Amino acid sequence: MADDTEDPLIQALPPATDYLTYLTLLEYQLTPARLPILHKVLQDEILTTNIGWDLVQLLLPLLPASQECLQDVARLGNPREVILRVSDALMKFEPAEDEEGDEDQESDNENTEANPELEETPGSEKLASEKAEETTLAAQNRAPLHILQFNCLLSMLSVLHSRIKTKYPSRFVATSLQAVLEAYTTFPTIDTTAALLEFFADISGRKRPALPPRNTSETLITRASTDTSAPDPEADTLLESSSTEENALIQRFMQFGLVELLKTYLLHCISEPVSGMQWAIRLQEKLDPQARMPASLSRTEEFSNVQYLKERDMTIGKIMALSRDFGIQTQELLDIVSNPSNDQAPPLDFEHMPKSAKEVPLERHGCLLLLAARSATSILFSSAQSVEVLSAFPDLAVIFANFLQPRESLYLAASEGPETLVDSLLSLAVISTNRHLASANDEDEFQRLVLSITACTQSPGFWSVSRINRVPSTIFHGNTDPLAKFNLIRNIFSDDDLQYVREPALSWLKEEVLSLTTTARLPQGARHLSTEGKIFSDPQRFAVLFPLIYRSIPSDWLSICNATTPELLTVWFTFTQTFVPFYLSALNFYYLLIKNPQLHAQLHLDALSPRFEIEFLAPLKKFVQSMSEDTEMTAKIEMEVGNEVQRMGQSAAELVLHTIRQVEDASPGLGEEDDSG
Repeated sequence: MADDTEDPLIQALPPATDYLTYLTLLEYQLTPARLPILHKVLQDEILTTNIGWDLVQLLLPLLPASQECLQDVARLGNPREVILRVSDALMKFEPAEDEEGDEDQESDNENTEANPELEETPGSEKLASEKAEETTLAAQNRAPLHILQFNCLLSMLSVLHSRIKTKYPSRFVATSLQAVLEAYTTFPTIDTTAALLEFFADISGRKRPALPPRNTSETLITRASTDTSAPDPEADTLLESSSTEENALIQRFMQFGLVELLKTYLLHCISEPVSGMQWAIRLQEKLDPQARMPASLSRTEEFSNVQYLKERDMTIGKIMALSRDFGIQTQELLDIVSNPSNDQAPPLDFEHMPKSAKEVPLERHGCLLLLAARSATSILFSSAQSVEVLSAFPDLAVIFANFLQPRESLYLAASEGPETLVDSLLSLAVISTNRHLASANDEDEFQRLVLSITACTQSPGFWSVSRINRVPSTIFHGNTDPLAKFNLIRNIFSDDDLQYVREPALSWLKEEVLSLTTTARLPQGARHLSTEGKIFSDPQRFAVLFPLIYRSIPSDWLSICNATTPELLTVWFTFTQTFVPFYLSALNFYYLLIKNPQLHAQLHLDALSPRFEIEFLAPLKKFVQSMSEDTEMTAKIEMEVGNEVQRMGQSAAELVLHTIRQVEDASPGLGEEDDSG
């Protein structure tokens, strides 16, 4: 203590110098070693009121050692001045150059293990507190500086807002919210997400008692100081409490901020495999357990066993709880997502301060994500609040039309859009088709919804998950108008832009045709097919579909042996990546028809077989034989794409050729002329 009195920070204290001179001294003399001295000095409320707001930028680079001093500034400085300085720091928020190497470490935080829970033993409460403090300190020492700064600034804002006594507190909330969201969207991580959720809970006044950190993201949270704070030196002494309008506006700001947080978290924070929340797949596993592949680990099991995936569920749980605390109504979310984009209110402009809660719109994409999260958690977790199930028509049809607006095609819109958005749309569809199947109001609405959902199921994040294909299948088979279903199938095979949906459509057609003979082998979504209006048993209508399905291969494929290398590669990738699954399905469907005497006769297959062989089978066979057996061609491809990719493509061609031969073996006379030649 004797040494402290000789320190320049003590000797220069006002009135020995004025406040400006003392600040200048701090700029040059403050070191990490002197932070304990500054902490003692800042207990002087008058001093901190006068210099506190100028210390924010000075102390931030010294974190985590300067955390106590920054909390002193928040508790004892002029809250109106400090809140502006904190907001300004957040608006200019960016990592230092020497932190760039820490980004990989920061991004790996989600994969680390959570803290082990301590058993309840005598004295364990104190032990848990000490253990939590040690864990927090260790995490702070490893964390990037800008994460510590963000978390500390939010903690300061929590204290500052609790101190301000003014007629219009919403103005300060708006200033802070703009800065906080600006910083968060610039550096969204699981750590900043946890800190922002803590801030929202503090500002709303609905904060629950703090528990020891249960996961890695909670260890870096800077808790708001519980020490006594100074009163607002500029407080409105006549003010007893904020008006009802002010409270409503603040609550609306919190609703807005939470929706923005959820959107940023889902779109940018959780990209590690498996990405996102996987709502649609997990819901399908729970609602239709028979569809699960027994040899694979389910998504539900992954989210139950993998620590960083469990953390995602815990984070979403906090967001859901706050959304209820903040009074976000499910009906309002549904109203917003049911309006087209051009009917939405303009985005919130913080430069023009809203005067009422009605002037603060909730962003529609965030509302969709929140609606999907509420609906999913209400089913996946029994403790969650129940949400009314949306009907396929008109609810889902309207929502999909509003959010899947193609520039070129529905498939491109789904494939190029954020996977989280597609997952949210599909999750609503999974719930609806399992709980509330309804008929379409018109044929166009029916076609668009089926095509939209199929585009989502065929997008990169979902095409390999076969159980998701049951969603559009259920809606297709659930339509009681057989002509509408027939027209959709015909349109799919007539329109080249709908290539992505042809394989699923062939499956739907097969299920409709099989319903003519038995329902025992049909999937769940097709078992309710009735025998009324057997449009798919009409040989004349089937003859309309048949040439559309079994059309000749592209003409340039037949001359592939003479193609240039770029042309050869284009055909190679188009065939292996786009057409192979459809050709296999088409061949298997034909095989099924010729092996079933009833269907063979009823659909007049003998009349269709000659065209099938001449227009479809023979050209396809010649093409795949070249793809699998022409050594010069395969050598060119191997040189361009490598042996592994070439072998995969060759194996695909051989599989198609094998299936063609199975069809020929099952059809007496089919392919004999070609083989003999």
